[in-house]
Amino acid sequence: MNLEHATLIFLIALFAFAELYHVARGKRGFIKDVHDPALAHFLPAMQVTVELSKGREVVATLSGCTACLGGLQVGDEVLVRSSRDGYVIDLPWFRKHKCGSECDSSSTNSQNPLTN
Repeated sequence: MNLEHATLIFLIALFAFAELYHVARGKRGFIKDVHDPALAHFLPAMQVTVELSKGREVVATLSGCTACLGGLQVGDEVLVRSSRDGYVIDLPWFRKHKCGSECDSSSTNSQNPLTN
């Protein structure tokens, strides 16, 4: 095995460890509310209320890229992690629920304040 192969294996292992650590420290929750949804599509990040699994509610930052990439809307399951700037929302690798019970089945993406 040459140096390039060893470096590739090391980087893959480091990435896998970092992702597993990141997922293990995150808490699952559901998006409950969007703060100021009228301005959501103009801002690079928005504040949302997330209800964690034990009923506790936290205010977390959701980036516009994450909201659009995940097609997130109120009621969707997200991964919340603590950072030095507060709570931050990430997409879980595998979502158990695409949309929570608060979702209206007739809603479309055009009515979604997160990705509009």
